[in-house]
Amino acid sequence: VLVGFTIFRPMVTGEEYSEVQRAQLLEKEEQWIIQFDIINHEGEDTDYIIEVLVDEQQYTESVLIPNGRTFTYIHHIYPDEVTKGDVGFAVYKQGESVPIEQATFFLS
Repeated sequence: VLVGFTIFRPMVTGEEYSEVQRAQLLEKEEQWIIQFDIINHEGEDTDYIIEVLVDEQQYTESVLIPNGRTFTYIHHIYPDEVTKGDVGFAVYKQGESVPIEQATFFLS
């Protein structure tokens, strides 16, 4: 059961930017699924780092998204991975320390 979530979106300036849309945590039989789209409006192909944290376990993936394209990220979470119920993600542009998007979900 999804108890609650928080989302952080840094301010976007200028015309070239990246964006995360449709961020959601889906509850299915015997699993949860984090799903979101990363849209590259940077004016050039851009590398992104995706970090998913399930309680204390971190999963990291990098992806190159061509300019003007969208990448759909999906991560499956199974009950045996969850102890406290804290699940979150952050999306960074390669080389930057501030995420373009991050969210935290609390499972019970």
